[in-house]
Formats: sequence, C-alpha cells, structure tokens
Amino acid sequence: MKKTSKSVMIPLILMTLLSVMCLFKIKVGGEMLPLASVALIIGIVAFFVTRKTNDDINEGLNHKTILSSLKNKNTIVLIFMPLIMNVICLLIAKLFVPEFIEHLTARTDFLAFNMIPVLIVELIIAALGEEIAWRAFFQKQMSKVLPFVPSLIISSALFSICHFNQGSAIVVIYDLVFVFINAMIYGIIFKKSDNAFISTIAHFLANLFGTVSIMFL
Repeated sequence: MKKTSKSVMIPLILMTLLSVMCLFKIKVGGEMLPLASVALIIGIVAFFVTRKTNDDINEGLNHKTILSSLKNKNTIVLIFMPLIMNVICLLIAKLFVPEFIEHLTARTDFLAFNMIPVLIVELIIAALGEEIAWRAFFQKQMSKVLPFVPSLIISSALFSICHFNQGSAIVVIYDLVFVFINAMIYGIIFKKSDNAFISTIAHFLANLFGTVSIMFL
C-alpha cells in the first residue's frame, strides 16, 4: 500500500463519512443538511489543491486530449452506455415500477425544467463537478492505495448513496442500482481516458436524456 498524504486522506475520509450519512437524511432546524453537496465540494476543492502538487498539471482533467479520446471507438461506445442504461431503466420502470418516475422527479426537483438553456447549463455543471470530485479525485486517489476494481466499486457505491432519496424500498433500491451501474461506467471511462471531461460527456448525455424523459412520462 502506497503512502498517502494528509491532503488526500482527509478529503477521502470526509467524503466517505458524508456520503454514508446521506442515508440518514439528517435535519437541522427542519432543513435537510446538504451532505452530498458538501462531499462534492470537498472533492472538487481537494482535486485542485492536490493537482497543484502534481508534476503533471493536466492529470485527470485535460481539455487538450478530448478530441483524441473521442476518436477511440471503444470510448464512444462507453460514452453512450449510461444513456442506454437510462433508457432501459425508464422502460422497465414504466412497465413494472411506475412509482419510480415520481421518485426520480423528487431527486431532480432542483433543476430548472421550465428553462431549457438554464437546465442544460445546470446539467453540465453538475456532471462536471461530480466527475471531478468522484472520479478525478476520489477514484483516482483510491486507485493509488487500492487496486482499480475495489476503488471503482467503493467510489461508485458512495456516489450512489449521495443520490439516495427516501421512498419505498423497491423504488429506492431500483434507483440506486442504476445509479451505481452508471457510476461504474463513468469510472471505467475515466480510467481509460484519465480525463474527467470525457466521463462528463457520458454523464451529461445520460442526465440530459433522463431529465428530458421525465417531462414526457
């Protein structure tokens, strides 16, 4: 196991604790604590802080390699996999788990559904932020301590928990399973490209499809 600096370990531990705490929906003064958002911010800040100490300033987030990465057919297939998973998720839900649609709407109620340009910007920012925090920082740093597969599973599981929203057990489990699957795909895309911009494209497309679909279901 490689030694990891405090500047990396502390954010990793805090993100893990905050993610697990999302399961309990802690309230203060009647207001839900934004634990997932705090974990996200910690991951983003930690990424840029640790990036300054890295010899390769482009590691994990490099706009210069976007086009070259998109020329890879395998990468293109992976980019569209989360969108396909969302299609499957919604089709199954429409047929067998109709209450999932309401659950999904509740999980995305912060989005500006009535303003498409604003909605698109929100989705891009949200996807990029999550990819920087959970893939470029958390998964990448975990991969320096653990083998890739355990790092991928842990980061994807915690990412999924951050999307936890209360509801019936079946609906919640159904929701988290598909979030987890997509998170695994984002993690694989990041591993192959070492570029959060590439996994963000996949994340954005999947979220855009899911969000637009809600309007018509």
